[in-house]
Amino acid sequence: MKRHILVGVVSLGLTLLAGGVTAQAKSQLPKSYQGTWYGYVCSEKVDYVRTYNVVKVGFTRNRFDYAYLKTTHSDLSQLDWQWEEHTLTSYSKKVNKHHQTYYTISTAGFADDINRMRLVTVKINGQRLQALKMTAQPDTLYAFRQPLRTHAWGWDFEDFAPTDV
Repeated sequence: MKRHILVGVVSLGLTLLAGGVTAQAKSQLPKSYQGTWYGYVCSEKVDYVRTYNVVKVGFTRNRFDYAYLKTTHSDLSQLDWQWEEHTLTSYSKKVNKHHQTYYTISTAGFADDINRMRLVTVKINGQRLQALKMTAQPDTLYAFRQPLRTHAWGWDFEDFAPTDV
């Protein structure tokens, strides 16, 4: 009889623990993170023509969009679409030891390429701008609400596609 009660209590405890982890694991991404962000990848010169490469990332409640764009304009205007990927995703809210909130990204399409993000303030040309700081081991990437030629991601992300596995 005691054994049945003990098994029942342990089963109930494991069920509650598993239910709590599931509820905690999936978080709603705040509106301040959602929307379109741009990351400057790099520039290249071919046959005397300089081309600027930009990544456009988009976060929604349950989806991640990744588009690769190019332009010959140094102000990153008139961006031409090259290719695009979409993947379903979920987010988990975490707090680091400095009490800063960040979100982890969970999806099969990423294969751990970009695994966390948080909002930060970055100083560019004397102005403070909000940026989305993303960690893609071992790199730190910054994305902004408009295309800016700053904080280059580097050549590693030219052919990066979140659904490549």
